[in-house]
Amino acid sequence: MLARISAALLLTATLAACQNTSAVGSVENATADEIDTVETASIEAAADQPAVLDGPETPPADEETKTAALGKDTGDPVKGGVITHYRPPEKGTVFTWRNNWSTLPPVISYVADGTLAKGDKTYVRFKSVKGLDQTTFAYYDTGNFGLKGYRDSRDKALTTFKPVEERYRFPMKAGDKWVMQWKMKDHNSGKISQGGGIVTVIGIERLKLPAGVYQAMKVKLPTPAGLPRQMVHYVWFAPALGVTVKEQIGNGKMTWSQILEKVEPAAKG
Repeated sequence: MLARISAALLLTATLAACQNTSAVGSVENATADEIDTVETASIEAAADQPAVLDGPETPPADEETKTAALGKDTGDPVKGGVITHYRPPEKGTVFTWRNNWSTLPPVISYVADGTLAKGDKTYVRFKSVKGLDQTTFAYYDTGNFGLKGYRDSRDKALTTFKPVEERYRFPMKAGDKWVMQWKMKDHNSGKISQGGGIVTVIGIERLKLPAGVYQAMKVKLPTPAGLPRQMVHYVWFAPALGVTVKEQIGNGKMTWSQILEKVEPAAKG
C-alpha cells in the first residue's frame, strides 16, 4: 500500500516517484527465462555489496513499544518483537491514505476485496474506491505482502512485477536484511523497468497517525534511482491492519510522505 503507497498500495504513477525504477530497453523483448537469468545475476551481485545497517531506533519513554502486549491482547501475528506471518485485512475494510506527492491524488482509498488463488499462489486484492480516475485492483502475495501488480476493472493487467516487490519478508524482526530485485512490465507501453537493492528492518515503533495509534515495523528500502543518495526511503507496516501505514522518502530538507488517514471497518451483517 506505500503499496502500494502500498501500499502501501501504490499505483504505477507512484512507482515513478518513490521506487527504484529505471528503463531496461535491452530486456523489453526478452523471454521469461532470460529475465530470470538477469534477475539471478543481479541478486548475486548485490548480495556481494556491503550493507550498512541502521540500529533500532529507541522511542521516548512514553512511546515505549509494547510488542508482547500487542501479540497477547489483540491476536496480531507478533511474538517477542517478531512479525511471524502476514495476515490479510478483513474483507470490506476501507483504507484511506493522504500524500503530498505531485504524481498522485492527495487522497486515495482502497477497500480490502478478499483473497483469491491464481496458479499456486494466493493473493489479497484491494479495490480503489476514491481518488483514481478508473477502478484499479492491486494484488499482493499473501506470503510476504509482496506487490504482484495492478489490473483494471475488466481484469486486464496494467502492471506486473516479476518477482513480486518484496518490501517485507516474514518472519520479520529488527536487524533482518535481504536483497530485493524486481522487474516491472507496463502492459500499456510494453516497457520493462527494474529496481531493488538492500532492504533493512529497523524495528517496531509506535506510530500516532490520523487513523489511530498502531505498532508498526519500520523498514529501510533502497534509495530510488535518480535521487541523491542522501534521500532515505522508509516504510512502516502495521500487522494489526495488514497494510503499509506510512511511507516516507527525504533528506530532512525535502520529504515526500504518505500516511494512513482513516480506517473504516468492514460492515457487519
